[in-house]
Amino acid sequence: MKKTLIILTLFISTWGTSQNIYFIKSYGNSGYDFGRDIKQDLDTGYIATGSSSSFSSGTADAFLLKVDSLGNFKWSYNYGGAETDWGESVVVTHDSSYAIGGYTNSFGAGGFDFYLVRAGRDGTPLWEKTYGGSDWDRAHSMVQLADSGFVLVGDTYSYGNGNSDVFIVRTDKNGDTLWTRTYGGTENDYANAVLLDGDSLVVVGGTESFGAGMSDGLILKYHINGTLGWNKVVGKERIDFFTSITSNNLGEYFLGGSRHYYFDQTGYLADFWIYNMSDDGNTLLADTSLTGGSHEYEVVNDIVVDGNDNIFFGGETKSFGNAVQDLASDAFFGKLLNTYYQANFVDTYGAGGDDVINALDNCYDNGFVGIGDLTFNSIGGKNIHIIRVDKSNSLGGFNVIQDLINDNITLSFEDITNEIYISVYPTLFSDKLTITDLPAENQIQIYNNSGQLVLDKININSTLDLSFLSNGLYILKIQTEKGVATTKIIKE
Repeated sequence: MKKTLIILTLFISTWGTSQNIYFIKSYGNSGYDFGRDIKQDLDTGYIATGSSSSFSSGTADAFLLKVDSLGNFKWSYNYGGAETDWGESVVVTHDSSYAIGGYTNSFGAGGFDFYLVRAGRDGTPLWEKTYGGSDWDRAHSMVQLADSGFVLVGDTYSYGNGNSDVFIVRTDKNGDTLWTRTYGGTENDYANAVLLDGDSLVVVGGTESFGAGMSDGLILKYHINGTLGWNKVVGKERIDFFTSITSNNLGEYFLGGSRHYYFDQTGYLADFWIYNMSDDGNTLLADTSLTGGSHEYEVVNDIVVDGNDNIFFGGETKSFGNAVQDLASDAFFGKLLNTYYQANFVDTYGAGGDDVINALDNCYDNGFVGIGDLTFNSIGGKNIHIIRVDKSNSLGGFNVIQDLINDNITLSFEDITNEIYISVYPTLFSDKLTITDLPAENQIQIYNNSGQLVLDKININSTLDLSFLSNGLYILKIQTEKGVATTKIIKE
């Protein structure tokens, strides 16, 4: 299978120094720009989605934002119509392009509908589909399956038993519906996240229809054919819900969210919530609530787990940082050690106005990257921000600078110029690797997984004999007069 690399003039290679990358940058313009999800890409850069009113064709558009491994802007592209469109989840697809899941009221059957966009490596839309009925239907999370189809989860007012219900849509690789499912009772029930676990889907959110309190955390496990395996409701007498789920290599599930266990004269106030359970749903491994000093409002919006089962989480807080004074939320990072009851570090950043981290992703160097939106230091009402924490920083405390770098990047959402296309195949190779469409002047370097240079050649034509390499993962670096690109290759 051929793999296309896009090399841009402003792409900066960071291989060899990337082990110490740490940055925080903001992006946006005069409108309201929201960052909702981010993934590390195959070239060690990042692809993000959200919604922007700065450059939209309507009220706000969904977008893809591509930055390199240092956070430098590469390109952006927007999607939608005359009304409001949101990107809530982004996937780097099996063919190394992209998909966005979210919701739109520019198209569809009425109200808001689930919105799925497939885009190429440069953001060019390939196709888009909507799913839903005459009322509001909003997708908040998405995964791609082994057959290259997708599963989107969220909430629906168009179908179900009343108010909002959990809504799940499975599609084939072309976006055509294979099946849909709803889950809920007569009150509000919703899904915030989905995890693909082998041939199973684990869906988490909240329910007001079932459980012990005003709202409880909801966990549903489906087979990918749509059969419900088991369901679990977790919580106490007040408001509890899950926002996110991940797993470790032992098959355990880690869930993040918020629980309202504390009450004062202002009402029910929220604390961070981390929940750890076995994959069969029968064994509770840890149930941890982290309380703030002033017992204000905290929500874990996403979590990631490292190889030692340490949990990193991000969200928003009113109990720490500047939020204590201005009563608006600050963006929040925390680390929960694998004992599940000892916080190793907690750090916040933000100033006047609400600031939040909405999503996290593990990175190849065992650090993590986060995305959210900021009011402070923004050009408009809000700006997207991306923060990168490397492995060494993630092992201990870190201090987030208050003066963010804002590159004054205008997210033009236009096609890219000055790009060239180079094909590398097969990326899973035995002895030889072919690189086509190379300019006459080029430099090819290969690094092993420890960062050691194992090959350095200039002005090659097409085929490399790599039979001398041991089996394993390598990084291929290609440099031309247009710039530098990197990608993973694997020798088997």
